[in-house]
Amino acid sequence: MRIPESKILEIASAADIVQVISSYVDLKRAGKDYRGVCPFHGDKDPSFYVSPSKSIFHCFGCATGGSVFNFIMKMENLTFVESARMLAERYGVQLVLESRRGPSDTEKEKLLRALQVAHESFRSNLAKSTEAMDYLLNRGLSRSWIDRLELGFAADSWDDLQRRLLGSGIGSNVAAGAGLLKQRQGGGFYDYFRSRIMIPIHDINSRLIAFGGRIFGDGDPKYLNSPESALFRKKYTLYGLDSAREAIRKTGRAILVEGYFDQIALRIHGIENAVAPLGTALGNAQIKLVKRFAEKITTIFDGDEAGLRAVKRSIPLFISEGIEADCVILKEDKDPDEAIRRMGVDEFTRMIDKPQPMLEFFLETLVNQYDFTTLRGRNLGIEECLDLLGRIADSTARDYLIERMSSRIKVKEERLRKLLGSQKSVRETGNESEKPSKALSLFDFPAHERNVIRGMLLRKGFIDRVLEAGILKDIEHPRLSDLANMIIHFQNSHGHFDYQSFVRSLEDQEYASLVASWLQPRPEEDDLRPEFDGNLVMDQSLDAIRQKKLEKRKTEIIDRMRKCDPSNEEYGTLAQELLSLGRRLKL
Repeated sequence: MRIPESKILEIASAADIVQVISSYVDLKRAGKDYRGVCPFHGDKDPSFYVSPSKSIFHCFGCATGGSVFNFIMKMENLTFVESARMLAERYGVQLVLESRRGPSDTEKEKLLRALQVAHESFRSNLAKSTEAMDYLLNRGLSRSWIDRLELGFAADSWDDLQRRLLGSGIGSNVAAGAGLLKQRQGGGFYDYFRSRIMIPIHDINSRLIAFGGRIFGDGDPKYLNSPESALFRKKYTLYGLDSAREAIRKTGRAILVEGYFDQIALRIHGIENAVAPLGTALGNAQIKLVKRFAEKITTIFDGDEAGLRAVKRSIPLFISEGIEADCVILKEDKDPDEAIRRMGVDEFTRMIDKPQPMLEFFLETLVNQYDFTTLRGRNLGIEECLDLLGRIADSTARDYLIERMSSRIKVKEERLRKLLGSQKSVRETGNESEKPSKALSLFDFPAHERNVIRGMLLRKGFIDRVLEAGILKDIEHPRLSDLANMIIHFQNSHGHFDYQSFVRSLEDQEYASLVASWLQPRPEEDDLRPEFDGNLVMDQSLDAIRQKKLEKRKTEIIDRMRKCDPSNEEYGTLAQELLSLGRRLKL
């Protein structure tokens, strides 16, 4: 069951946050806010603040925060719905719950119809575009596979699809709800996808729910997904799972690759048990999804620093689901698509049939990276292990990893347990003699990324600027990436964005606390404060991420050109893109 947004607002308006929290905490006025001793940890000096103007609470000691609903959830150990019901009863608000089904079946049918009309339009465009078809053929796809994958092409036009949708009786609001059109700030709509190879995305039941678009020619971002909608949630979707699930069941193994064309390349070469996340870091929900069909999971990563970070980030996710995943690390090729074309399917199959356990790769990398015969190297290696162990809640799984780690890096189990235990006690105990867990400050996040996400929270219209810049998939910090997607989903669902409504909607305590801390930062940590010209800082950070993205693409092109024959058509295409990038980087 869910609570209508109108009722959440009505309850929040009736349940004054200062009044509610005052019944649990002795609050004293501190300027325009209120201050007290935190009820959630052993607080000696008041570090707990309530902001009536922002409708949030936040503790600088234990980093807990959020809306009035989050406070009641935490204080009374209730669910979001239960906390809302409690407050509604206390303040005389009549509460009627709705089914979580969301949009009615009729509304969903309208969205599905809009997607199908768009799909037919994209396929028709591809059949008429010699250049787009040649691009796919040059990537190794035959015409039969192009038809089988139902690929399409979005015209380089602001209203091509809009005209076709309207001609089929589909209104602009419905099309926008399906993620096909975008509303202009000044009124009207325009095509969301333009000049892109279009890849249909299906749910587990092979129902068309969204599209992925690969830029055709110059432009950013390289890949663009449909915005989230009533039908499409990225974190619960894996590209290709509908066609791969039987092969996964049959082999008992799923192969996780990064992108659409990686999955497609493996599939057309007979490796049918491959799936891919949709341009974001792999999450628990996607692992739970593939786990329904697979006993083993093999992931394929690049051999660079980003690949190592992805391995380290993924291990706790798999362990939490009871899976010790394997990995294959590509060292000579940038992705599986390139590798399978260079190596051939037989050699590629032999490679992925001899994967390495992710944990073993991680530990082997540590041993190669740090000199464990020195105190500094040993401490750095142990810190890496503790960081990973600290993200694993299950005690049995943690014990198993401690045993493996101690053996591999030659550190006694007791030593690891003691160090981990001291961290754990600091995080979990509320004794006055011990400190609470370290609050995540603004400086615990990459500067440019945190400024952009805070801009999305605080600055009107900035969300659209970020979307237009196409840099969301370049947000590397997983929490910031998730938070950005939550913000966009909220705006798409509600047709607007304001941070007070957003924070009230957050049922997840971790993200509610994070947002509250960003709305109520320590003055010395706030690099968006007036004397720094916060708007300028946000703009500069957005430009910096976009610049970094272009530099990364420039490096990729140069590396690719070194491997190409200068007489090949691909070399000339890459050279043109490199020239275009050079001009943009000098702007």
